[in-house]
Amino acid sequence: MPDDSLHTVYIGVGSNVGKREENCRKAISSVAACRGCLLDCQSRLYETEPVGLSEQAWFINGVVRIRTSFQPKALLIQLQDIEQAMGRRPGGPRFGPRVLDLDILFFDDQIVQTTQLQIPHPRLHKRRFVLKPLCDISPELVHPALGQTMQSLLSNLENGGKKVILFQ
Repeated sequence: MPDDSLHTVYIGVGSNVGKREENCRKAISSVAACRGCLLDCQSRLYETEPVGLSEQAWFINGVVRIRTSFQPKALLIQLQDIEQAMGRRPGGPRFGPRVLDLDILFFDDQIVQTTQLQIPHPRLHKRRFVLKPLCDISPELVHPALGQTMQSLLSNLENGGKKVILFQ
């Protein structure tokens, strides 16, 4: 397939259950192995304080950029299949512990609002654990709804007491 037919997608990767780093690395390899997906680059990994439900283990988080022939809904299904294959089960508390979390952050410059999928991810501009790794790979990426770069969003983000520490 011609390269111009591929979409540029940013995916957040996170884990705070079990072997967190190994879970993230295995997930990244699984995404890269999907037919129709090409791993373009990946951020460093960060150890991050949980948001929402604070009484849980810290997360390992990172971001990958892929090129894919999938449309958003089909990519979501692929990512959910990877999560389930690695042991994630539906249910549990919102923002609670999870063996793996794969979130579509951006899909080209599309804005998608369905009951199953919101792109750009609706809270990414408030999350240091997403913005920091995004800035590792694409600091000048512009949020299609907010019109600001990732670096600007990160620079203007209030800390809120949540720590993001370089892991690797």
